[in-house]
Amino acid sequence: MRDRVKPNCSLVKAGICAALSLSFAKAVFATECRPHHFRAPYLIKSMGVCDFDPQTLSYAGTPLQQARCLMRGMDASRNLGPPVESLPPGLARRIGKIADLPSREVLAAYLSRQDLEADFGAHLWEPLSRARNNDPNAPMARYFVIHDTSGPNYGRRAFPDNIDTGRIYENLAYYACSDGWGRAHVFINRTGEMLLAHDYSIPWRETKFEQAAAFGGTLQGLFLHTEMVQPRRTSAGHGVRNDARTPDPAFTTAQYDRLALLYTIASVRRGDWLVPAFHAAIDADIPNGHDDPLNFDINSFANSLDQLLSRLE
Repeated sequence: MRDRVKPNCSLVKAGICAALSLSFAKAVFATECRPHHFRAPYLIKSMGVCDFDPQTLSYAGTPLQQARCLMRGMDASRNLGPPVESLPPGLARRIGKIADLPSREVLAAYLSRQDLEADFGAHLWEPLSRARNNDPNAPMARYFVIHDTSGPNYGRRAFPDNIDTGRIYENLAYYACSDGWGRAHVFINRTGEMLLAHDYSIPWRETKFEQAAAFGGTLQGLFLHTEMVQPRRTSAGHGVRNDARTPDPAFTTAQYDRLALLYTIASVRRGDWLVPAFHAAIDADIPNGHDDPLNFDINSFANSLDQLLSRLE
């Protein structure tokens, strides 16, 4: 995580700079993230668009079929799109299998060269979390859930020209929580820096579906969560206040590269390739569900995974 810095107001308009200053103030002073009031569990009327089975703690179909259902995002009308007809070969031939899965030793050496040994290499020999809040008899984590932060929201203002590289936009301190209550396991900013909030052995819940009253906490530990930093802005045709517009590209190559690395780390610790999933698909049947990761490019993710595994060979 980068050192906390004060935004340089000469770089941006006064309105944006004020918002950034507030964000940095929150990062410094509001680092306790645990909710201060009771949150009632969510009520669900179905097992989701991908037909979750509470008995087996898995979605319907083979791991590949599950991924095709779960890796779908929002269409132009802001409704969930249909299941993906096919996934890139680099994902399709691996999900749920051990094909090309690197050894812990090879991956540990790579993480050491990347100066990521302390946060990620040290835990490679530990198992992932398990459902039912780490019940040793419950299934190990199966789903690698991809999110975006959906912010900051620039409203009707244009994105800054250096939104992918500017240090003042990429400080991960905003997502750090001193009380261990970070939303996701890992955050990735647009330059590829990562913030580890929870190791993958820590059972956590971030989607509404996981927190539904119907499950009573059973799903805690079954899903792993990664947040990709993605600013948003208002888009015409979607109401007065919305966050329907993303940068172009929506995510950077550095983010896809880091996401592929995290996916590999988690899969090595499980022993086979996890099922990738989008937050939008998991919460699609729940009121006020989420749209993230918006405009995610599955091919870019698959290419980053292929390139990473080639380097590891």
